[in-house]
Amino acid sequence: MTEVKLKLKEKKKIPIEAESITPDNFAGKSAAEIKKLILYCGNEKLSINDIFIVSGKGGEVEDTKIIIDGDLSNIKRIGEKMTAGMIIINGNVGMHVGNEMTGGKILVNGNAHDWAGAMLNGGELEITGDAGNYVGAAYRGYWEGMKNGVIKVKGKVGHESLSWVRGSKPSKRFPTLICGGAGAFLGIHGHGGTIIVEGDVDRCAGADQVRGTIVVKGKVSNILPSYKKIGEVKEIELMNGEIIKGKFIEYSGDHSVEKNHSKIDNQTKKISNSANGRLYVAA
Repeated sequence: MTEVKLKLKEKKKIPIEAESITPDNFAGKSAAEIKKLILYCGNEKLSINDIFIVSGKGGEVEDTKIIIDGDLSNIKRIGEKMTAGMIIINGNVGMHVGNEMTGGKILVNGNAHDWAGAMLNGGELEITGDAGNYVGAAYRGYWEGMKNGVIKVKGKVGHESLSWVRGSKPSKRFPTLICGGAGAFLGIHGHGGTIIVEGDVDRCAGADQVRGTIVVKGKVSNILPSYKKIGEVKEIELMNGEIIKGKFIEYSGDHSVEKNHSKIDNQTKKISNSANGRLYVAA
């Protein structure tokens, strides 16, 4: 792959909007051209050259790798809407990293702030540390969050991660979050997502979930009363066909949303149990 290297000169006190840092924008550009791309710091317009030392050049979008060194915890929106290529961030990164991306891969060797991978629709975002709140979530006012792709967080994700997720088996869209632990309201308003948690989860996992699968290999601090215990299982089939083996307690839910999604059987005239979301917790 063709590499472009960015090294942070110094950390600014005011957050920087850096949506121009993507393989799509760097593709086919020389180092001199990349240096001229625009960033924003408050109401001030800057160039990439004002913030970073730049070396290398872009190739085709899918063959362009961007390597960024430094503490980027105050730099937002890196990788926004990227479609291909790769970004490696060696350090912490600010809000909205990889938001609305549709392809390619971002690797963060550090922690990420809130809204990492928000409304992601393809590709892969991997974070080796912790991530903030709203990982893969829908932005305020939107009814659809992450719709495809994979987010991996080795550490813990914050509250309301993967809210309003929208997966579809017929359309082969399998939005997936894999993390080490999670805050409250994990997968809230879920419609077909897959969440795998290696450790523990705070309260209200799967609140308002209509479809989807949440697998918790640790404990949930407080399981919602609107989830019904089904029984013990030793094998879980995910929406994409993959199998997880272990000893789990299976719950269905969220049954508090049945009134909005239930159907009437024409023969029995009974209301069917439409809440087919699943929560699995280690037994």
